Amino acid sequence: MSTISPEEMAKAEQALESVRDEWLQRDGVTAVDLGFKWSGGEMTGQLSIRVHVARKKDEAELSDAEMFPTEVEGIPVDVIEATYAPQALVDVKPEAAVEGRGGRYEVIPIGVSIGCKYSTAGTLGAKVIDQDTGDEMILSNWHVLAGRRDVEAGLSIWQPGWIDGGTREENTMAELSRWVLGPYDAAVARLTGDRPVQSTTVEGRAIEDMTAPRLGMMVWKSGRSTGLTEGFIDGVKMKVPLSYGQAGVHTLEEVVRIVPRPGTGFGEISTGGDSGSVWVDDDSGKAVGLHFAGEVGNSPEHALALNVISIAEALKFRFPAQEPAIVGPPREEPPKPPTPDRKPPSRPTPRRSFWDNFSNFLRRIFGSGR
Repeated sequence: MSTISPEEMAKAEQALESVRDEWLQRDGVTAVDLGFKWSGGEMTGQLSIRVHVARKKDEAELSDAEMFPTEVEGIPVDVIEATYAPQALVDVKPEAAVEGRGGRYEVIPIGVSIGCKYSTAGTLGAKVIDQDTGDEMILSNWHVLAGRRDVEAGLSIWQPGWIDGGTREENTMAELSRWVLGPYDAAVARLTGDRPVQSTTVEGRAIEDMTAPRLGMMVWKSGRSTGLTEGFIDGVKMKVPLSYGQAGVHTLEEVVRIVPRPGTGFGEISTGGDSGSVWVDDDSGKAVGLHFAGEVGNSPEHALALNVISIAEALKFRFPAQEPAIVGPPREEPPKPPTPDRKPPSRPTPRRSFWDNFSNFLRRIFGSGR
């Protein structure tokens, strides 16, 4: 896959910003992002502005108002047929959990079933640390850990989720702490201390740090419904409006799209119940995205994830391997002592005696003594 230079990305992002919001208002447009252009069902290495539509029409069917330009500020435009939706909403039954991930764990790993009374079941994405208090927390989606607009802090979080049998009070392992829905879909819950949570997945892979997602990055995730899957980031900087049922329609930002890796064939990399999984960079082993949605009605299902750095800033958490943020004003340096005056002292004027002064007085009156 070709390498995109920082200068090329900066130019493309500027072009994207100039059209994205206007294009999102058009009928049939489901998302707009920046990513690799597709041609004949094959992904190319060419950077493009991409318009995702519910149904791709032949050019003859399109009116002038429906036509998109072939390029914007020199950046090619690509049209992709795709519709997206959140996973694990309460009125959508998720796929069955795999590899025993729907069961109860006394020591809880990452990638297993989790939820609350307002959601069916999603995935425990990571163990994180409260930036302010240092308390241990878990990270997942708003629609997994909260699920309602009128939700309150302290809501019981179960492991496993209720559709996997986790409705009893004894399965409470965390309490909802903070959440955000629009422009992100994320939540954190503080651990009760009844059962420890690991910073490693069911497979034993650690998720203890984070980094920014990049176009072309190879990634993996560990989820409740599809287990360990591998993907490839083919799109970044996406805005996508999604319906959250009774919670309304919200536009999600800082979204990346993840597709099956080139050359690996077609297969599901996510499905219902994987919401809350964390996508991880192959090379660094650091988290890059919080999975929250997928493509509707097509195979393979392309996944959507939120930039985890943006999520961490919004919800004030860090990963276990990160240094705590400095809290409070910066420490002031003690005042320095004044610099001594290094000018040479002035020479005192010699004092004259009475007789010297009297002699001078006489000279001024009677002359120099000629």
